[in-house]
Amino acid sequence: MKNLLRLASFLLVALTFVQCEKVVQTTTYTANVPSYMTFESLRSAVHNDNARELEKPGKIFLYNQYIFINEFEQGVHIYNNSNPQNPAHEAFISIPGNVDIAVKDGVLYADSYIDIVSIDITDPANAKEIGRSEDVLSYTIPHSIIDFQYPVSEIDQSKGVVSGFTIAEVSETCVNGDCGGYYHDNMAGMQQGGDWGMMSETGSPVSFSGNATNARTTATPQGGSGIAGSMARFLLVDDHLFAISNTEEVRVFQVQGSAAVMVNTFFPARDAGGWSTIETLFEFNDRLFIGSNNGMYTYDVSNPASPRYLSMHEHFTACDPVVANDEYAFITLRGGNTCGGVTQDMLEIVDISDIMRPSTVEEVWMSNPHGLAIDNEDELVFVCDGTAGLKVYNYSERGRVGQNKLAEVNDMQTYDVISFRNILHVIGTDGLRQYEYNSSGNLQTLSTIALGK
Repeated sequence: MKNLLRLASFLLVALTFVQCEKVVQTTTYTANVPSYMTFESLRSAVHNDNARELEKPGKIFLYNQYIFINEFEQGVHIYNNSNPQNPAHEAFISIPGNVDIAVKDGVLYADSYIDIVSIDITDPANAKEIGRSEDVLSYTIPHSIIDFQYPVSEIDQSKGVVSGFTIAEVSETCVNGDCGGYYHDNMAGMQQGGDWGMMSETGSPVSFSGNATNARTTATPQGGSGIAGSMARFLLVDDHLFAISNTEEVRVFQVQGSAAVMVNTFFPARDAGGWSTIETLFEFNDRLFIGSNNGMYTYDVSNPASPRYLSMHEHFTACDPVVANDEYAFITLRGGNTCGGVTQDMLEIVDISDIMRPSTVEEVWMSNPHGLAIDNEDELVFVCDGTAGLKVYNYSERGRVGQNKLAEVNDMQTYDVISFRNILHVIGTDGLRQYEYNSSGNLQTLSTIALGK
């Protein structure tokens, strides 16, 4: 019996040793190796570079007589659009890592990697940084600089923000085969739109931001704010800035001049009792519409500091910008590598007259839909259908939008559109076009801001 106890003890120790033994190995692989901009350099980099030309257009924003066009991840161009037939370049503000913008009372609020920077633009050619909220956004890694043929080697966030990558051999010592960490093991998921903070999914101009009251009005919006498109990740509601900080979280900041102070945060999918990747923000009449890859979430923002969840409308997994009025929400659903498995790209019209019970009214097949806008007075919806151009529909007849196409433009690849005072501002791969339109949907070209301008 004593010998059996000794044998049992020996086996227990042996098993414990085997379970605790660590296998250390060195692995060499080809990877995206990061280079960094220090936090000190990031926070002293905002300046005017007014001779810079438009190369890679991103977000657009209208404010007073100005058009703002984001130079993707680099900063913001400002054009004087007092004469829509001849917009004039006035300034470029260099803002490293910038993707999203909003403007209120002469102050530009812009993301700069993990910070929100406040810039006085009362004189655009001599813009001045007047405030910065540090470390208020999730750590971001730009998609556009990654070669997805290779994994991303380990990121050391203490060194600063990732400003570039080089393809190189990496040798890594790891325990029990755990080499490469998150970035090595999960590249497929990251290509599908993983937790990349506020950067665009592909580096192309598919994301546009600002105050998303994107329906035709006859006056500049109250409160000194501007207008932008349907693919917003920044959104101003009164004196509060809503920002999608990562794939799950919306952060709310109170903005007053130089300050952007976080006052709230919420998780739409959790509020609905599920999970989803959130993508876009749109506000109309105190309702916040959040587009995600599997549905549309709606909140009451009559008190913007304390959003109140109302409902969710579920759809196929797809990229999902949304615009809305009191009766309908218009959603474009786009499939693809980063957007999920929707079998047919479409424009979905949703009845939201009972906001607690949204229901689909119609589905209109599309080719590659991205951003969209509506004119509530003329009952028009404008859809950027990617490589298929721009399409114009009348939505006055319920359930027959697809039969009421009024016009289309098919000589440009389009991404988002703003409708304001019977002028369309359409951003695409070749720059910005402006069209005058009437209630019949007829379009007349006014001007083009081309690349290199």
